[in-house]
Amino acid sequence: MVRSRIGTYILLLVVSLSFITLLAMTWAASVEQQRAVRRERIHNLETVVEMVKAGVLTEEDPPIQDDEQLQSSVRRYAAETGVYITVISDGGRVLADSLYPPRRMENQRELSEFRDADTRTFGYAERLLIDKDVTMLMVAQRVVHEGQTVAFVRAGLPKDQLASSTGTVAVVLGIIAFGAIVVGLFLTRAVETRTVDPVVELIDACDTLAESGDRKHLWNSSKDELGQLVRRFQAMAIAVSDREKALRDQANRIETVLGSMVEGVLAVSADRVVLLANQAVRRLLGIRVEKIEGRPLIEITRIRALDQSVQQALTTGEPCSTEFEVTSPFRRVLNIHANCLPGDPCPGVVLVLHDMTELRRLENLRREFVANVSHELKTPLAAIRAYAETLAMGAVNDAENRDYFLGQITDQSDRLHDLIMDMLQLARVEAGQEVFDITDVNLADIAQWSVDSLRDKAAAKKIRLVVESAEDDEVYVRADEEGLRTIVGNLVDNAVKYSGKPGDVIVRWKTEGDLVAFSVEDHGIGIPQDAQDRIFERFFRVDKARSREMGGTGLGLSIVKHLASSFGGSVELDSELEVGSVFTVRLKRSRVLTN
Repeated sequence: MVRSRIGTYILLLVVSLSFITLLAMTWAASVEQQRAVRRERIHNLETVVEMVKAGVLTEEDPPIQDDEQLQSSVRRYAAETGVYITVISDGGRVLADSLYPPRRMENQRELSEFRDADTRTFGYAERLLIDKDVTMLMVAQRVVHEGQTVAFVRAGLPKDQLASSTGTVAVVLGIIAFGAIVVGLFLTRAVETRTVDPVVELIDACDTLAESGDRKHLWNSSKDELGQLVRRFQAMAIAVSDREKALRDQANRIETVLGSMVEGVLAVSADRVVLLANQAVRRLLGIRVEKIEGRPLIEITRIRALDQSVQQALTTGEPCSTEFEVTSPFRRVLNIHANCLPGDPCPGVVLVLHDMTELRRLENLRREFVANVSHELKTPLAAIRAYAETLAMGAVNDAENRDYFLGQITDQSDRLHDLIMDMLQLARVEAGQEVFDITDVNLADIAQWSVDSLRDKAAAKKIRLVVESAEDDEVYVRADEEGLRTIVGNLVDNAVKYSGKPGDVIVRWKTEGDLVAFSVEDHGIGIPQDAQDRIFERFFRVDKARSREMGGTGLGLSIVKHLASSFGGSVELDSELEVGSVFTVRLKRSRVLTN
């Protein structure tokens, strides 16, 4: 019936208080009852003593009847009243006794009740009758005649009669106690239903809110403090749920933002334990551990620069930045920006990691580009200046050498012009400033035009230009026509230039789903494996001396790559030394003219 501890405590309290109260009442009532019964019994004994006293006094002298007559009277009085009666002389000799033969009884004068009767109206005592095994309550009084004590009369009752008279009171009080306990149980249940059950429901609602965040509907219409508590809890639960939802949404947004960031974000506590890390940190630092939160930073990363940045930020309280390299899983250059979290004392440090690898690579490329441009421009300019100075010094009048010098000046000027135009075109393509007219271009026409324009150059080197197609129908691609001419022309021109022996340069194409793969294959010197990753960089040459001899600017393949990318395509290389190379460009296939 009782479901809560509070209800159990109330029940125990009610039962205990009821039991203690009723026990005290029973004890007090029993004591008072015993006292009242004792007083009543003593009063009855006093009355009996007075009656016996009046009966033993006579007008004769001496005033005491003879022993037999007195014994008969005492026995009669005892039978009538149910009281134990004894009469002794002033000297203590037993004159009559309702239970024992007087002559066999010892002198009774020194008993306390008779001594007390000498000085007071009545003498009282409790006396054990050994042979009867009963304790008697005794009342004694002097018998006085003409101012002289002539005898003592004593009356007694068994003491257990006093206890038996109080048993009924104890039984009645016990019944009352049992009834009070039963009533207490019902009252306790009523109190529990009114006060404890709502508390238990509140506890269940708190547990549900804490474990799953769900609100449990409670309602208490009472206007007492408990009803107000239930209603306040309902309002609080709604507010907590709303705040939890807002915090969860905010946490999801933060997690999404951190997860989508390219920069790594790492938060550590003041004792260098990881508090938070996004996926970019795992990628940048090559962390493969499942769970890193709650573990020491140095244990997870093994990177001293991170630990030193945290130490510096904690020590100075100011933001700090440094750069370092990691080699796992790839070689990277990372920049750390460390800043203290708000709070006093500082609770920790947040680290933001930037991948500087590409930036540093581009800086190296820029430096190399500046150096290459300077070198490429300086070479033809130096040649032009040298030939011009030679002519100015008198060679202009030398008819035999003058034409050669002028021809060299013209060739170097053309080379310088081609170099500048290629650089300008590449710069416009990279910057997105080149305006392309993307249309459906017939790839066969472009390929044939490129082959025709270079056929004489190829024939001079005994190279045969071949156009092949795996398609029966014409194939169209989405590209700018002039840009596509540049792509195909540069690839075919390079194939002719770097074919070191007579052979074929094959131009072919085929469809691959939504793409068209256009390739130029030569049987030239090939490209080493270690140079293939850089072959599309500006001014990169496998053999610089040979490339300059052939009039290359070092920008053709870079232009091909950027134009293909601008058309939404790609370019790739497959090459082997002394076997040849195959450059393949993939462009989007036209959907309008495919049938």
